[in-house]
Amino acid sequence: MNKELSILLPGSFFEEGYQSKLELLSEKNFDCVYLFDHTVNPSDGRKAMYEIKKAISLIQNNSHYSFDLGLCVLNVNRRKLDLLFTKYINPMLEIEKFRLGLGTGDNRYEKKIKEFSHDLDSMISDLVDQYKFSHKGRNLFIGGTSQKKIDLVKKYSIGVNQWFGDEKKLQSLIDNISNKKSFLGRFSHCQKTDISYSDLSSNIEKIFVLKDSDIEEFYSQVDKILL
Repeated sequence: MNKELSILLPGSFFEEGYQSKLELLSEKNFDCVYLFDHTVNPSDGRKAMYEIKKAISLIQNNSHYSFDLGLCVLNVNRRKLDLLFTKYINPMLEIEKFRLGLGTGDNRYEKKIKEFSHDLDSMISDLVDQYKFSHKGRNLFIGGTSQKKIDLVKKYSIGVNQWFGDEKKLQSLIDNISNKKSFLGRFSHCQKTDISYSDLSSNIEKIFVLKDSDIEEFYSQVDKILL
């Protein structure tokens, strides 16, 4: 693969044949398998949703995987600060080359419940001081391309993820700030399996968002990505 191709697992991934699915993803040489913060997303409680920590444990214990692991993205304002670090962020960053994404939520997709108001700037500053991040090693990126988040990307040289949307905006951001510092995370674009963004440059990681499906459809989605 010339470009980085990664996968974002759907909420029902572990409901049927997940060991076989994990082996397939490993065999296909995907760069990273991302988990989503399904604890708060989507708002439809009838849908199957894995819990992040349990999902990571299942992957580590049931697959000789060749891919990196990541989270795209953890909503920092849905949990108390101490629990956010002790139960989620710190354990994840003990995993080799883990790709950690931080976000602040989106009312379009998430339950409208009371939020905390954590200072994302201070949080990133603490993480950069505490852990060693690099493009090829442990990664740190932020979800979203609002001006406030772009300012954080520039300030700390972290990566950024864009959820669907106009890929040209992401490319323009990279062109405007690239080559100034060594980045501590990747630039990535989430996209559907049936849409090809052929104009994305090789320095943008493609993260394909898999849909909830039976195991046969899962294999079909993977095949479409690799066509």
